[in-house]
Amino acid sequence: MDYQQAHILAFPFPAQGHINPMMLLCRKFASMGIVITFLNIRSRHNNLEEGDDQFRFVSISDECLPTGRLGNNIVADLTADSSRPPLTCILSDAFMSWTHDVASKFGICRAALWTSSATWALLSLRIPLLRDNGVLPIRMYSTGIRSSKILDFVPGLPPIPARFLPETLQPDEKDPDFRLRIRRNSVMQKDAWVLLNSVYEMEPLQLEELASSDNLHFIAVGPLQCLTQPSKEHASQWQQDRSCLEWLDKQAPGSVVYISFGSLAILSYDQVEEILTGLNKSGHAFLWVIRLDLFEGEEIRAKFLEKISLIDRGIVIPWAPQLEVLQHRSVGAFLTHSGWNSVMEALAAGVPLLCKPCFADQILNTALVVDHIKAGLRATKPDDDKEVSSSRIHEVVSFAMGDDGGELRERVKRLGQTLAEAAEHGGSSLLNLQAFCQDMKRRQAARVE
Repeated sequence: MDYQQAHILAFPFPAQGHINPMMLLCRKFASMGIVITFLNIRSRHNNLEEGDDQFRFVSISDECLPTGRLGNNIVADLTADSSRPPLTCILSDAFMSWTHDVASKFGICRAALWTSSATWALLSLRIPLLRDNGVLPIRMYSTGIRSSKILDFVPGLPPIPARFLPETLQPDEKDPDFRLRIRRNSVMQKDAWVLLNSVYEMEPLQLEELASSDNLHFIAVGPLQCLTQPSKEHASQWQQDRSCLEWLDKQAPGSVVYISFGSLAILSYDQVEEILTGLNKSGHAFLWVIRLDLFEGEEIRAKFLEKISLIDRGIVIPWAPQLEVLQHRSVGAFLTHSGWNSVMEALAAGVPLLCKPCFADQILNTALVVDHIKAGLRATKPDDDKEVSSSRIHEVVSFAMGDDGGELRERVKRLGQTLAEAAEHGGSSLLNLQAFCQDMKRRQAARVE
């Protein structure tokens, strides 16, 4: 055993959209000579595919997460385990700021994985500036009145309407969630590194601003799915229905609309009915992920599945191998909730996005995709940032898939090539990863001297 090998304890936030990015990143680190111990809470642990012999998987009690009790015995055991190098670093989700204290206790550094955009990271760190300029609190979430304010004073950010800010940005010092967000922001600025699933060429001003003011530890390392060879052993809460790939093989190139609203969103029957009606009018084939818990109540799901079964141009599955679906030649557009993982996966695959955000940073992501990167269209009503109508769905699907959308498709294809190149030899993201790994190896060498 080479005790000078850097050893990272990886600890993702236990949600689908956080576990997968951590897994992809750690696979890359393992290929670069870093020893990986992958830690997860017990309720999620059994859902991981332990097909990666470069990893050691360890689980802890679920109670350790909400209370911040990581389990000092586990970290101590890993530090003292003579069969593996001593720990160099805890790499945890940015949500889990308390792991910084654990790392400090054992004399190692903490690095954070930020699974959202650099734009959202920068806005989160500028809460005091937003408050001082009267943008926060966002009254529209309590009054229903859409704000007309424009954020044009945040260094590193293009002008953004205030109504696109997530509702979680509420400066109420009495709110424990807000206090936790402030602590996360404070800790991130102390971490050895903050790794973002973004690409410099896509968010250059934001990343440069994050790297200024001595915060040189913010680096873009995306798109994470481009860092390693595709693997079917993808961490998932649900069983993937791979039969959809055979169905896609039978469809014409660029003819299918892929639809998925991620792992957490709950939709009303009225909204999915509007989507279905619009799709039906467009005449295009579709592959639609209808999770078992997409609706509030099994009877609603059964009712919708019965209705959708009458349309013979599409198929419905409970969960998809999304990376492979987006990379399939038959997929021409992606109707999405605009979760950041889905955005990055689609852009890297060169697939235009039709955005129907649901919550959190998804409205902000939509603004980034549609207004600034110009890689997609809003699928929502003109007067609503979340709700759709059948006429709007028909309009955006027909545009994205038809002759009028040729320029959009070509632009997204070029962007996909740019993102892929960032993860290749000499690319901006790979150079950042190499710098991170060199720092880990330097730290480890200093520890074992």
